[in-house]
Order: sequence, then structure tokens, then C-alpha cells
Amino acid sequence: MILARSQLRVAQTVGQVRRMMSADRAQMALYTEPGDPTQVLRVVEAKLGRPAPGNIVVRMLAAPVNPSDLNQIEGTYPVKGRFGDIPGLAQTAYAAVGGNEGVGQVVEVGSGVDHVRVGDWVVPRRSGQFGTWCTHATVDGAVVDAVPEEWRSGLDPLVVASLKVNPCTAYRMLRDFGRLVPGDYVVQNGANSGVGRSVIQMARAMGVRTINVVRDRPEAEFVGLAAELRTLGADIVVRDKQVGELKGVVDGPVRLGFNCVGGRTTLAMTKLISPGGTLVTYGGMSRQPVTLPTSLLIFKDIAARGFWMNRWYLDEANGEAKRDMWRDILGMAQDGRFVAQPMQRVRWSASMDVEAVQQRVREAVAWDVGTKQAFVFD
Repeated sequence: MILARSQLRVAQTVGQVRRMMSADRAQMALYTEPGDPTQVLRVVEAKLGRPAPGNIVVRMLAAPVNPSDLNQIEGTYPVKGRFGDIPGLAQTAYAAVGGNEGVGQVVEVGSGVDHVRVGDWVVPRRSGQFGTWCTHATVDGAVVDAVPEEWRSGLDPLVVASLKVNPCTAYRMLRDFGRLVPGDYVVQNGANSGVGRSVIQMARAMGVRTINVVRDRPEAEFVGLAAELRTLGADIVVRDKQVGELKGVVDGPVRLGFNCVGGRTTLAMTKLISPGGTLVTYGGMSRQPVTLPTSLLIFKDIAARGFWMNRWYLDEANGEAKRDMWRDILGMAQDGRFVAQPMQRVRWSASMDVEAVQQRVREAVAWDVGTKQAFVFD
């Protein structure tokens, strides 16, 4: 039989992926009860079996550690971990695997699955559908979306792994809460976060300017961070204690405000928003409430809204918009207009000693670790 060149490439890819699957065991970080992630997560090995009808086997490529993942393990996040019997373990365990975001490559497909094939890169459709902190996962084929090869060509797997939460939150907030035109401003706190960095870059691509508020820090550290954010496209960078000094200085309308902190900083930031503008809250890292005076609501007609990316994904009517969004963001990454948040890569291989992986996982899920962490599998 003679194969066309394109068929030959597919055949070679399938063969390469199947060779990667030669190992018959997987490692995963699971927990049997909510609690401190550094204490309740346990790395275990499980035997990999053939996928049942409707299921697929995925070899994970990369998976970030998000604050929401840690909240989920603690039991304080609205989306709970997917608890169930973990197949292939030496001892039966009713548990959940940590992690909600990531990208994997399909290595085996069960009967009845026709929307993905061996070699495809896939991501979970929604949070809570399967844990991503594992070397391999056997999952229902219906809970993943394939990322077309042309969308992710040339990209680091970690860029695709961290696509669904932070960049998509920024993308939706810039488009769904008012009409922005070139020259407008948006103001945001937590500007050095994953969402904040995404807002800066996406706003720049729209011709929209950004006012960026960061937590107070020593002068040298602030100067370095401000320079880093300006490299991404930030127009104004200030400490949280300086927000009030900007009133009357900003030379254009501030249409939107993005809040992930709460407390006094959010109030000061909201005062910068122009009449008829909108404050969008998508996080509350300070654990302090958002408190606004009635004067802002009545005399400036400021609207206060909330946004949760997972809720947006739950709406099946957003399917086409989701694909357009992913294509746009990955396209920006391919042509250099978008760079992912800096992350500390934590290597994880199924061939590694379980105790060594356990230590790496414990360090990566500590709240005080500093730099954002991400598991990179090989």
C-alpha cells in the first residue's frame, strides 16, 4: 500500500505517540479528603489499562498550579474535586486527583470516540471533570476538547496548558462588559498576576491603554516590576497606595475596572472609572469585601459586576465563541503578541521515584512558594 505524504506524517505521529505509551504505569497526586494541599496530597502509582468504550488515555504534557486548584483541595472552592474509585491502584481508594487545567496528548482511543484521535493535544472542557496533576489519565472522551494542530504549532505545551483560565478571563472581560475603542483606559489591580499580564497585552492589541495597580513593595523591586509590565505594554504602573494620585491626571475615559483584590484598593481604583463605566470583580485575594459608596452608583452610574470563567464555560451556547477565543489567544502567542505568565517548571516523569515526586509536589502547592508553579511531564 502506498501512503500519501500527509498520511505518512499521521502514521509516523501515531507510531511515535504509541511508543511513548510503552510504560504501563501512571503517577498521580491525589487526595482522599479536603485539607492543606501540602499535607493531603499523596503521589501514588497506578496501573494503566486499556480504555473502555467512550474513554481515552491521555499522556499529560503540562499542568499549572492555580490558586483555585489549592482552594478546591482545601474544600473552599465552588467546584469540588471529582472523587471516585481510582482504577489500577494497589489498594482501592476513593479519591480525587488534583489540578483542573493542563494539556495532554491522546495516546489511545476507546471505541465510540470520534472527535479526537491518537496524537491530538486535548484540554479539559471544564474545571472538575478530571485531575490534571498526573503523568497519564484515562478519561471520558466527552470531557475534553482537542486543540487543532495549526492553533498550537510551534508553541510550548505550557502556553496551551495555561490557556483556559487566566488569558481567557482577560479576553472575556475586555469584550463582554462594554464597548472599548482605541484610546480608552481600563484600570486593574493585581496587574502582575496571570490575568493582569494578559489584560495588558490584549488591551494593547486593541489600542486600549491600561492603568496597572500592584501591591506596595521595596523601591528596587517595584522599579523592576514596572519595567517588566511596561515591556508587555502597560501604560501606567503604580503602587496601590498611589492610586488616589491619578485622579485628574489620566488623559482619557476609564471605561472598565478589573478587581481581583478587594478592600480599600478597589474603592480607590473604582473612583477612577468614568461615569457609566463598570467595575468587574473576578477574584478576592485580600479576602476583604468590595465596598462602594452610593455616590459612585448614583451620581456616576458605576455598575458593579462579577465574572467567573468557569460559569461562562458552563453555557453550551458559548461553544463557537470559545473556539474563536482560543484561536485568537493562541494566534497572538504564535506571532509574539502574547507571552504567558512566568512560571517555575517542576519536572515530573513516570520513571521518577514516587518519594522524589512527592517532595516536588509538596513544594509546588505551598501557598508561600512565590513564583507560579507548573508541572511539566516527560
